Amino acid sequence: MALLNKKQLMRLTAPVLSGLFLLALQACQMGAQPVKPATQQAQPGLVNTKIGQSNGVETQYQENADLVYLLMLAEMAAQKGELAISVQSYLKAANASDDPAIAERATRVASFARDYPSAMKAAERWAELQPKNLDVHHSLVILYLRNKQLDKAVDAVDLVLKLTAKSKIQGFGHLVALLNNETDKEAVLALMDRVVSNYKNNTHAHFAYARLAFQSEKYALARAQVEEAISIKPDYDAARSLLARIQMVQGETDAALATMRKLVEENPESTTHRAAYARLLAVAKRYDDALKQFQQVLKASPDNADIIYAIALLTLEQRKFKMSEKYFRQLIAKHKRVYESYFYLGNIAENRKKFSAAIAWYKQVQHGQNKVDAGIRVTRLLARQGKVNDARTYLQSMHTQDPNLSIRLYVVEIDILTAAGANEEAMKVANNSLNRFKDNPDLLYARSLLAEKMDKLDLAEADLKTILATDPENVHALNALGYTLADRTERLQEAYGYIQQAIKLAPEEPAVLDSMGWVLYRMGRSRDAIGYLRQALKIMQDDEIAAHLGEVLWVTGLKKEATEVWKKALEAKPNSVHIKDVLKRFNQ
Repeated sequence: MALLNKKQLMRLTAPVLSGLFLLALQACQMGAQPVKPATQQAQPGLVNTKIGQSNGVETQYQENADLVYLLMLAEMAAQKGELAISVQSYLKAANASDDPAIAERATRVASFARDYPSAMKAAERWAELQPKNLDVHHSLVILYLRNKQLDKAVDAVDLVLKLTAKSKIQGFGHLVALLNNETDKEAVLALMDRVVSNYKNNTHAHFAYARLAFQSEKYALARAQVEEAISIKPDYDAARSLLARIQMVQGETDAALATMRKLVEENPESTTHRAAYARLLAVAKRYDDALKQFQQVLKASPDNADIIYAIALLTLEQRKFKMSEKYFRQLIAKHKRVYESYFYLGNIAENRKKFSAAIAWYKQVQHGQNKVDAGIRVTRLLARQGKVNDARTYLQSMHTQDPNLSIRLYVVEIDILTAAGANEEAMKVANNSLNRFKDNPDLLYARSLLAEKMDKLDLAEADLKTILATDPENVHALNALGYTLADRTERLQEAYGYIQQAIKLAPEEPAVLDSMGWVLYRMGRSRDAIGYLRQALKIMQDDEIAAHLGEVLWVTGLKKEATEVWKKALEAKPNSVHIKDVLKRFNQ
């Protein structure tokens, strides 16, 4: 059984450079707020902010020709994209001036240029000039981390904690916000390990460490730290709530729910705890109980859009379409999560087989993370209505300069044409797209599936082996190649080898389990095959898997069970080609 492979793309937007003399630089990776007095607190981090105005330093610039020259050179170089020259000019200007605004600017520009050693030097100069400015110490924590200066990062954290100690900002919570977006999670956790060793009896320190470990998916570490926080302060509700989440991801569902339920019982008026409990119930698939908890939260906070959205999604999962639709429409009326609501209203209409209404909803999704998925749903529904040419035209309108999006759209077009029986036209699209994106694995995979349907087994095998030549652990290619060989050839031992590799990489993937069951059956090992096929069908109710399981059960003498498997599959999908084919072969 073949798998589908999807990828997502994240794009980075280029900054806009502006302001010839005031040297304003818009930063995407790292930016800054206008320079604040040393006593004013800033938000943590260096991201998505702007370098501010000159704060009255123009006169100083005018009196120092060398400094003016360096700043002008730095700005002009930045505008031309010559960031290395800009960084060095700013750094020289920072060392030549006692104005902290220049040192700050040097830090931001070097950070944006990802010249972290220069950014660190500039930030150290900035700290000399403004030792009590929280912004600079935020910057130094991050820059020391990125420059692998762990000891200095620990000292910088200590300064941040001291500067926030007498403010309304909770120091360790502030630290979590600062470190949360760092990509080197191992460095962050190494830093926190050192920091916590200096604050062993501080419950907030352990809780902060637990939060960062949890976000890094280091669940055992997170649990140890959160339990330490609770041992110091047993009534630390935030830590207990985090413990429940950790227990859930570690598979301790009953313990997680019990932990959260006790919090709700102790704090019956807390909508925060009740909402968290409801979410855990939903994760545990106890949907009715989750809905009751969410509805209690909504009763206490009737305008809470997040809770309305949660109920809308939960009832959609339960296929309570009428109720779900009501809540999504409420969100639209409140001008909250509008595009998400359009998307899911389209999903509801599609489930009701009201395809024209679904298309109308999907077409309204003009922004947000569901925009592309909505467009693809439009094309599939058009094709399902027999409007294949309209579907292809709509797909063409979705192409942009984004190559990954184009690849995805080509795969959809191949799939639509294949489903419509236009295999030759689908092959033309596959070939043309591969001429544009040579050896792209997604396109090769799509073409291999099509080639197998067209009995072009040599092409199918060649495409899959091309994928494996560069990505030998590609589960999709291993599984597809193994299954094709098992189903369409007598090269069963070779097929078994590919599927065996796939199952080691994805032991709970139903398509791979199905393939293993099928190759074992083809090799005469029917009894062994049944276990894999049963497991696959348990994970995913699929008509092709059901057809395979039923066939193996039938030939091993378990005809009653085989009949029941086929019957259930036909009830779920009355027009199943796979079930009808196997019934015909066994005269049923």
